Amino acid sequence: MSSSASGFLRRREQLCGAVIALSAALPVTPDGLSFLQLWWRELGHGLLPGMLMLLGFGSPFLFGLAVAIAGLERARGWAVDLVRVPIGCMHGQLLLVSFVIWRSEQGVAGLPLFGFAVVGALGFALTPRRGPAMFELRQSVEWGAAVIAGVAAWCRLQRIVGIDLGIAIDVILVASLALALFMRLSVRPRTPERTTTD
Repeated sequence: MSSSASGFLRRREQLCGAVIALSAALPVTPDGLSFLQLWWRELGHGLLPGMLMLLGFGSPFLFGLAVAIAGLERARGWAVDLVRVPIGCMHGQLLLVSFVIWRSEQGVAGLPLFGFAVVGALGFALTPRRGPAMFELRQSVEWGAAVIAGVAAWCRLQRIVGIDLGIAIDVILVASLALALFMRLSVRPRTPERTTTD
């Protein structure tokens, strides 16, 4: 079995990643601003604030971009790290934001979100990296997609209290669920075909 990580993501999975990345240009706030617009505003305050926002709130879009790139042939050898870096950023940002939401009692289900963030961060940090690069890449992509889907679903839950975020949330939710499903189906070990003898 090849030890390279790239070349094991199908086009449908790369497409899901590209959709997640491109949703950065779709409305995400209730007043119709996209992440790219918000990021551009933050860049106006300096390069450091812009970078922090990109690595924080922008990490789901970076993850989508990483998935789209990780399937390319030229990404051999570093596809796993390419995908895992934005996942780590996502967990860090989610821990911070969910803690603030829970303590300030904003929105709906703040405590479950914080619990989701804690369990997810611990699981990501403590799960040993082992096995073929192909398997590790697919496992990482599935993990990242599941985290994004969970957060997007929580964002949609906020409609209960009248917080209606932009269409980017719906696009991200559908694309990340599809990506997680594709990964789940692909990581199942295949049983070798049985040969019959006369």
